[in-house]
Order: sequence, then structure tokens, then C-alpha cells
Amino acid sequence: MRARRTDANHTAVAEAFEKAGFSVDKTNGLWDLTVGYGGITILVEVKDGSKPPSKQKLTDREKKFHGSWTGGIRLITKVEDVQEVRRTVLADLNAINKARLLA
Repeated sequence: MRARRTDANHTAVAEAFEKAGFSVDKTNGLWDLTVGYGGITILVEVKDGSKPPSKQKLTDREKKFHGSWTGGIRLITKVEDVQEVRRTVLADLNAINKARLLA
């Protein structure tokens, strides 16, 4: 089995998640990062958004995994995407907390 390549922006994306308050684990599997915030865990696939779209495609193995995974998984192509993930997680946490109050 050959070693996985990482995209050029992989480290910058991981650092952006850490700066945004996420826990970050640099996995070496079918996805690149596992990030967590407020009890929510998301798998992250990092692709280099500076490359042409043909060079950002998921591998066949990644496509199969993404297609079968029923949990949270996000494709990140640039550091700025991290803030969108954070906004989504915060909105989800607010909805969860409201639902708990109403229960």
C-alpha cells in the first residue's frame, strides 16, 4: 500500500480549524481530518482549490466512501471554508439546544 498524498493546503486547513476552536485529528484513512466542536464530529476531505477541477476530484475509493457514509463529511477546498463549517456547526448546536429546552 502506498502512502497517501496530502494536498498543499492540508496543513493550513487543519490550522484554521484549530484556530476556530475545533479539535483536529489528522487521520490517515479515507478522509483527511476528523474535527470536533461542541460534541459534533465531522470528517473532512481536503482538496487543493488552487488546482484545476480535474485535479480536485475524489478518487474512486473516496467516492465510494463518501457515498456510503451516513454521518457528517465535508469537502474543503480553501481555508475560508472552515468558517462556513463553523457557522453550520454553531447553527446545529443552537437548534439542538432549543430542542432540548422544548423537550
